[in-house]
Amino acid sequence: MRTSIRLAASLLFLGATALAPAALALPVQDDADAPGDASQVESPDGPFEVPQDVSAAVDIVDDLESIVEDMDDAAAEDLLGTYLALAREQRDVLDDVAAAPDGSPEAEREPAVRADLGTLVSATERLKGLLVARGVDVAYADDQLEAIRPPEKESTDIDAGAAPSTREEALALEPEILRAKLRPLTVDEVDERLSSWLGLLRQTCLEIRDVEVAGMKTSDEDAELRFQERAVLLRGERSRLLERVDVVIGSFEEKGGDATGAKAYVKSVVATPPITGWKAALRTSVTWLKSPDGGIAVGIRILAALGILFAAYLISRLLARITRKAVGRIRGASSLLKEFLVSTVRRGAMLIGILIALSTLGVSMGPLLAAIGAAGLVVGLALQGTLGNLASGLMIMVFRPFDVGDVVDVAGASGEVLGMTLMTTTIRTFDNRTIHVPNSMIWGDVITNVTANQTRRVDMVFGIDYGDDTGRAREILEEILDGSEKVLKDPAPLVRLHELADSSVNFIVRPWAKTADYWDVFWDVTSTVKARFDAEGISIPFPQRDVHIISNSGESPPIPTSTDSDPSESTSADQQEVPSDS
Repeated sequence: MRTSIRLAASLLFLGATALAPAALALPVQDDADAPGDASQVESPDGPFEVPQDVSAAVDIVDDLESIVEDMDDAAAEDLLGTYLALAREQRDVLDDVAAAPDGSPEAEREPAVRADLGTLVSATERLKGLLVARGVDVAYADDQLEAIRPPEKESTDIDAGAAPSTREEALALEPEILRAKLRPLTVDEVDERLSSWLGLLRQTCLEIRDVEVAGMKTSDEDAELRFQERAVLLRGERSRLLERVDVVIGSFEEKGGDATGAKAYVKSVVATPPITGWKAALRTSVTWLKSPDGGIAVGIRILAALGILFAAYLISRLLARITRKAVGRIRGASSLLKEFLVSTVRRGAMLIGILIALSTLGVSMGPLLAAIGAAGLVVGLALQGTLGNLASGLMIMVFRPFDVGDVVDVAGASGEVLGMTLMTTTIRTFDNRTIHVPNSMIWGDVITNVTANQTRRVDMVFGIDYGDDTGRAREILEEILDGSEKVLKDPAPLVRLHELADSSVNFIVRPWAKTADYWDVFWDVTSTVKARFDAEGISIPFPQRDVHIISNSGESPPIPTSTDSDPSESTSADQQEVPSDS
């Protein structure tokens, strides 16, 4: 029991000793203004725990505004004091690791410690701003923040993008890393680095020149072959060095420098190597194949690019299949939209694969993407009509006025919709012609979707002679509609005496049918009406016109009586009254 009491007392003493520096860092307040226990503050999400270490303080920096909003002024000021104390502690840690020897585990911690300190200082400044907005006087925090801020880290020449002193160091520096090192430098600083890189290039070109000249002067065939082999290797290193020099030149031009002279020099140092004799050519070819940037390396890159393209093809097919299943679960989505999404995913995956394959072959994606962006602006201005078709295609896919398989009447074309791209809609007419209609013409015109509904009304007109029984004719028409299997009972068909025309008494017949049975109902009812009318003795008259002949004497002859004569003996409806000369 006594041992436990002594252990607890020791722990309390150690805890008080550890917290003493943080307590001394807090601003002195009167007892009347001293806040209560700030370790827990009630908030809508429950009690807030004041952070006790750097990691906990860093984790909640994104939520400081909402946390402070639920605190009173005293608790918020205590939280500011906590962040000041933690930042001061982190600054001490940074001073220790900055003084550690290079390469030691402590020195490797410096970037992480510096980053945490920057986060704490930024959070402390935000807290100070929130309290100032409330009217709380926290001017004492300014001096403490100024003392806590991390010192600026001085960059060495090599970290700032300085040119390496040897060709081996230059070739070990990847172009992307070199581009990142040059990015923060000024134009004058990049100009200095460019001079150093051009010096390395000049030194390499001088070595190539000496080897080539020695090979041309020697009379020993074996020595000539060795010189040729050495020249091939040096040219490979020069090519890799030129790639990095181009990066420096590009950075210099981006910052406003004039690199005309440097580009002219780079262009002048590359020349076709002199090769004499078949043995020299063979040795040069073999050496080039074995060199790090030679034929075998190029072949491996080509095979890798082809493998990437094949993998991209398989992945695009797989993603298209997954997308098809996913969009198939979307209720109300049109087939046009589904096919568009599937094709977009498939082509997008292939495009990414092509870009990766080109990168594998050594093609720089930055200039390529920049060129695509610049060309896109020019193409967009030149193809405004095409872009109108693209926008119209997207609108059709989203609002779905028709779908694949629908029968439509759009922009003067009638037929079945076979498919749609972002530019055109393909329609197959009823006489089996294929028409490609621009989407902008469809979206800007009236769209008639014949098959959008499940049922359609069939409108027909039948005429009988004025001397026939209209009641019986109506009964026959109703019997025909009632007896047809494809005529719907609901809505009920309609038969009405509609018009007393010039030559006939016309009935309108309007049965309802399924959209797929429209023409079957039209043709069946028409043929059945003709057969029934003939069987019942009800005539279907042809157009007639009475002609009056007026003599010169002014006396009108008797008006002839119209009879149901043969159509060949009737007068055409287009004839007009013609005066007689007799």
